Amino acid sequence: MPETPKAGAHYITLKEAAKISGYSPDYLGQLIRGGKLAGKQIYLNVAWVTTEKALKEYLKDNKVGGAKVNSRKNIQGRMRRWFVAHSSGDEIVKFARKVLFVILLFLVALCLFLVYALFANLSHGVTLP
Repeated sequence: MPETPKAGAHYITLKEAAKISGYSPDYLGQLIRGGKLAGKQIYLNVAWVTTEKALKEYLKDNKVGGAKVNSRKNIQGRMRRWFVAHSSGDEIVKFARKVLFVILLFLVALCLFLVYALFANLSHGVTLP
């Protein structure tokens, strides 16, 4: 269980801690209440605060290290690398074949349904115009 910050420590609000960690203020409050992150309640036990040191220790111990802060950049970087890796001529041809195959399957299923509907109508005595 983490230590409660000392009286002379520089406290930060959970909103400020959320900007540093990438977690929501509600989740950080939940961590404090659960004893996983050092912090305390202030203002007649209404608001929670923690220290930047305690927050960084928690992030280091849980191997988060601010990766959530840059998650948008990480996702964009992964997408860019995927597009570069899959943008060769062979990859584009493979993708086009898959798309054409799916379209062909859809058209075959549609034709089979129309043939079924035609025979179902003919068996009930309905004639074609």
